[in-house]
Amino acid sequence: MFSESSKEEKIALILVDIQNDFLENGSLAVADSFSILKPVNDLIRQIKERNGLIVATQDWHPKDHISFASNHSDKKVFETKEIEYDGVKTSQVMWPDHCVQNSFGAEISKEIHAADIDVIVRKGMNRGVDSYSAFADNNYSEITSLAKVLYQHHIDTVFVVGLAADYCVKLTCLDAIKFGFKTILVKECTKPVSPDQLEATLSELKSKGVIIV
Repeated sequence: MFSESSKEEKIALILVDIQNDFLENGSLAVADSFSILKPVNDLIRQIKERNGLIVATQDWHPKDHISFASNHSDKKVFETKEIEYDGVKTSQVMWPDHCVQNSFGAEISKEIHAADIDVIVRKGMNRGVDSYSAFADNNYSEITSLAKVLYQHHIDTVFVVGLAADYCVKLTCLDAIKFGFKTILVKECTKPVSPDQLEATLSELKSKGVIIV
C-alpha cells in the first residue's frame, strides 16, 4: 500500500462518516460496517507511523434537513424527490433521520480513538442541500474546510476510508481528485449502502484516477 516514494510524500487519512448512525444498529446502518473498524484502526496506526494527518468527517444535520423523509409528507424513506437549492434542481434520496446535530447517532464511533484524530470536518449543516463529499455540498454552493486543511499541511496523497462506499466515500474520492490530490481508496475499510452497486462504484472511481487497494 505504501510505496518507497511515499516516505517522501505528505499523506493524510480521511475517515469518512464513521458515525453511530451509519454503523450496524444505527438509523441508516450500512451492512457489515463493523467489519471495517479493525482495519481502519490498523491503517490509522500505519499513517501515524509515517507522520500522516488523520482527518475525520462528520455528517452534522439539523433536524429539518432536506434529505430526511420525515420532513416530506409526500415521500417515503429511500424514495427520491426533485429539490431546488440556489437555483439548481437535483434528485434527492429521502433518507431516514440520521446524524442529527448533538445526537448519539451523529457521534464518531468510540471504536475510533479520539486522540488519534487531528482534525474533524463537519458537513451537511445547511438544511437546504445535502453534502455527501467531505469537500463540498452536492451543489458546490459551499466548500468545507477540508481542502484548506490539507493544503495547509502540504498533503500530497490522501487515503480514503469509511461509510458509505457508494455515497459519501465515493464523492469524497472524486472531489479529492478534483482538488489535486493523489487519491487512494482502501477497499477493506469501506462498505456500501447498496452492495450490488459496489463494483460499478469502484469502476467509476478508477476511471477518474482513484487508486483502489
